[in-house]
Amino acid sequence: MKKPFIIIAACCVAIAIFAVVIVRQKGVLPPSVIGEHVAPQFITDEAWRESIAEDPTAHGYSGYGILRDRRSDVAIQEGLRDIESEDGYVWMNAASYLGSRGRKEAIPYLIKALRHTAWRSDDERVEQLRQLTGETFGNSFEDWFNWYVAQPNQIQLDWESSLGHSPRLPKTNREQDVAPQSVTRSESKSEGGNKPQPESEARSR
Repeated sequence: MKKPFIIIAACCVAIAIFAVVIVRQKGVLPPSVIGEHVAPQFITDEAWRESIAEDPTAHGYSGYGILRDRRSDVAIQEGLRDIESEDGYVWMNAASYLGSRGRKEAIPYLIKALRHTAWRSDDERVEQLRQLTGETFGNSFEDWFNWYVAQPNQIQLDWESSLGHSPRLPKTNREQDVAPQSVTRSESKSEGGNKPQPESEARSR
């Protein structure tokens, strides 16, 4: 009498194992921050890449950070696209992702990020810059900037735009920027324009 039940139980276990294998290979959960914490094995790298390709602002801008932590190269092309974004958080996260993957295209953007509102990630940016360049200028934007502009094949970059709602700019520049604007995050995404080259600044955290 017990044999049929044993056979049924064994079949159920086999089906469950087969299902887990398929799920791990294919992924069945859509990308989400909660899913990444609860069951990351059910969300593929490719699913995160597709999410970034469609909307890099989705999931609280978390896609690039998740792929960076996974040490995945799947979104390199999206990252190269998004470092030129006017959204201050899209280009910053794309630069951090590219830097973690050893892409030198990230260098000027990681330097610019040392002026971004999101100062808590400065140490990470400096470490990426050290690994990419072999230089050690700490978290001084001015030192990194002066080094970069002396390099051959530098790119032209607006160093003062799209830096979040409270950019770490020299006081005179910051007063000019803030006066006509409301310092909201949504408006900070479109800030910037043709502004003077960076000048000496005193950084404090």
